[in-house]
Formats: sequence, structure tokens, C-alpha cells
Amino acid sequence: MKEMTNDELPEGWAVTTLDHIASDVSYGYTAKSNQDSGGAKMLRITDIQDNRVNWAGVPFCEISPAEKEKYLLKRWDLVFARTGATVGKSFLIQDDIPESVFASYLIRVRCLNHEMTRYLSGFFNSPEYWDQITDWNLAKQFANTS
Repeated sequence: MKEMTNDELPEGWAVTTLDHIASDVSYGYTAKSNQDSGGAKMLRITDIQDNRVNWAGVPFCEISPAEKEKYLLKRWDLVFARTGATVGKSFLIQDDIPESVFASYLIRVRCLNHEMTRYLSGFFNSPEYWDQITDWNLAKQFANTS
């Protein structure tokens, strides 16, 4: 995959890296989910379908108040799958949601501002992003067979 340069972008745009536009990039919380209404809801990869979440169907998990604060999802958080068959799949939280944390197979990105979050979400749905994910998966599979 060819890396894009600043010369190929619209005027006023620039190539950047995630660490320059994000205030936080975190792995999710590890716990068993349950159907009891205690603790907080725990968003999993499987709860994200067709760029939507049916929050009524998201299970709960036991979590301490300190841990809940660390993993609590907020409006404008962007989560994406870090492993498995759905690696790269993302979801931008644009609305108010029930009190929820995110599971360990997700990564949460909090950008410095909402506009950056929108651009990053757009990139996560672009052919360029999916080409990188596909190339990475193929390289990983090849390395495991060597």
C-alpha cells in the first residue's frame, strides 16, 4: 500500500498519526458478561451490527467504580475490534448511551475534538483503511504458516 503524502491531500489537510489527534487509546475491560442488571453494560464486538448497537440487548458485567470510570464509554468515543474475524470493524458513538464499558477485544479511541473523531471514523470506513487491515491479516497468516 502506497503511503499518502501531504502533496496529495486537499488544501489545508495534513497526514498525521493517531498519537497526534487522540487524547486516549485504550484496550477494553476483561470480564464475563451476564444478563443481570448490576454493574454496567459491556459492549462487545458482537453487539455492533450494521454500524448500530441494540443497547437493550447488550449484557452487563460486574465492575468496580474505579474500573468503571476507566472504561466508561462516552459520546464521541470510537471503538474498533483489535482481533478475530472482525478485526478493524469500528463504531462511533454519536448519541447518548446507557452506562456502558467496552470489552477487551475492543480498543477505544478518544480524539482531541469531535471533528477529528468524525474524520477518523470516516477513515476507518475507507477502502484505504480496509486495504491496510487486509494486508496486515495476510502478512500475519503468512507468518504463522512459515
